[in-house]
Amino acid sequence: MTEIIPTAVHRPATAPVPSSAAAAGAGALALPAPMVASVGDIPGLRPRRTRGDGGEVPGADVDIIDALPGAVWSTVAAWLRASKAVTTRQARLADTAALARWLEAEAPGVGLLAVTEDHLTHYRDTIATGIARAGLSRPGRPLAPSTVARRLSNASSLYAYAVRRRVLATNPADVVDRPEVSAIGTTPARTVTEQTALVDGAEAIATRYPVDAAAVALLAVCAVRVGELVALTVGSVTTDAGHTVILFRRKGGKTDHLPIPPRVRALLDPLLADRGPGEPLFTRTDGRPFDRWRMTTALRRAATAAGVDPARLTPHTARATAATALLDAGVPIADVQEMLGHASPVTTQRYNRGRRKLDGHAAYRMAAILAGGPQH
Repeated sequence: MTEIIPTAVHRPATAPVPSSAAAAGAGALALPAPMVASVGDIPGLRPRRTRGDGGEVPGADVDIIDALPGAVWSTVAAWLRASKAVTTRQARLADTAALARWLEAEAPGVGLLAVTEDHLTHYRDTIATGIARAGLSRPGRPLAPSTVARRLSNASSLYAYAVRRRVLATNPADVVDRPEVSAIGTTPARTVTEQTALVDGAEAIATRYPVDAAAVALLAVCAVRVGELVALTVGSVTTDAGHTVILFRRKGGKTDHLPIPPRVRALLDPLLADRGPGEPLFTRTDGRPFDRWRMTTALRRAATAAGVDPARLTPHTARATAATALLDAGVPIADVQEMLGHASPVTTQRYNRGRRKLDGHAAYRMAAILAGGPQH
């Protein structure tokens, strides 16, 4: 169903300060000024109203934030704009929209900047158990601990920003315990054989789908995040010390470079010819840039061509498979961490649960003992 695009509302530079800030003695302050009329005007947050219109985030998420009262809206919008990376802005928007929907259903009349520790504790528990009446992508289905932790982290970031800008006196999320996140990643890894076949499949579809082929190879071999991949431009591909490299912005805003093996470079070459450096590297046939959904289509095309089961194959699955294969092969965790762009080796270690580790698991030895088979 086509959504109706609401008329942009002009927002003043200042608005009444929430009572919590006044109680803290903040007085009449100039509120954060994001310099936009809608959060949809912030780079990376263009609302998607119809399929294929080039929007980057769900229009409904933009609408629920734009419906917030003036002082609250200006604080949220400025916080979103302060993020250095587009992927961070998009995650923050989605999580804040989910919290706003939850408040409407579970705590009517409580504003986004008026929540307490008790509200956030209840929020954590209801989304973790799936009983929340709103704020879940699939009603009745609990969110994973890592997702709950991320939502609370983004809420805490918003409130910390509001405290810094003297809109709030305290951060209510500071004292809310977050769920423990498993040290083992939950994204299933495919086998090395399947990942090899996936790259073979990319080469097989290169004549008909050259953009898909290059994107799949870059993802499967170099394990870049899909958000990093779709943001690449033609000018991102360059040379350094005799190597072909891509220059790109990591999650968190850090600029990095990554060498491109010759097999991947061969698939990238057709995308570089006669194109300006500022053009998106990966585009659809109508000229619009790729997104994560289009990337999934590319992966499944390559998988089908190679005879690999495309079910539940996602960009993150391909990245997890690459990380797991490297760790299984004995590549030092610091090297894998650098390739993946993780800030901490703890994150990289979550991928250290691949086939080799499972092959020798004690559960198999116990089954052999019970069956009277060899115990070595």
